[in-house]
Amino acid sequence: RMYGALTGLSKKMIGQRYGLEQLKKWRRGYETRPPPVSSFSPDYPGNDDRYVKHVKDIRISGRESLIRTLEAGRLQLARKLPHTESLKDCMERTIPYYTNVIVPSTIGQGKNVLISSSENAIRGLLMHLCDIPPERICDIEIPTGLPLLYDTQQKCIKLLDDPTGIEREYDFGAAGSEIFKPCDISFMLEELEAEAAAEAEAAAEAEAAEAQAQARGEEEADVKADVKVNDKQAS
Repeated sequence: RMYGALTGLSKKMIGQRYGLEQLKKWRRGYETRPPPVSSFSPDYPGNDDRYVKHVKDIRISGRESLIRTLEAGRLQLARKLPHTESLKDCMERTIPYYTNVIVPSTIGQGKNVLISSSENAIRGLLMHLCDIPPERICDIEIPTGLPLLYDTQQKCIKLLDDPTGIEREYDFGAAGSEIFKPCDISFMLEELEAEAAAEAEAAAEAEAAEAQAQARGEEEADVKADVKVNDKQAS
């Protein structure tokens, strides 16, 4: 996530300068963007060769192209890289990648996938997976380095060291319950119902086969009895 003019500043410094409430809005809010960074700042991605040379999937910016052209004295095309980002802005980049790339290539093929990223990317992903309301996301804390398991069938979050989710020794903030919602077990009930239906069908088929076998046995016994009677009459 691009923190704009706050890049490089410590939380303590930002809190002292702007207040803790504003710090919380910038760091944890959904739509609140930090102050933008200047196009000439070394913190702006447009001044970082890693972005300038390798990012090809972002459209050209007329404003940035004009600035670079005037600066260089010749035509320079520059892409529309962010000067600042909110969590919403970050999610507009990360969630499409999750749904269009990660899911089809791993989860959609029945594979497990490990996602290791910054807190903001994980925060946005949890917001997407757990349907967390925008007004509640600022009250959620995500412990650093704590592995979280997302069950795609039960559609719920579990802890790696406590899959049942009963023991929670970590602080997930005032809205932590938004993460640990009850698991959806409807798919399990559907599987049980399907298994019960299959067993009932198999039992019915076995019963019908047994009845047919018994009927054939009785018919064969009647035929043998008729043969014996005819033999006696012939003799």
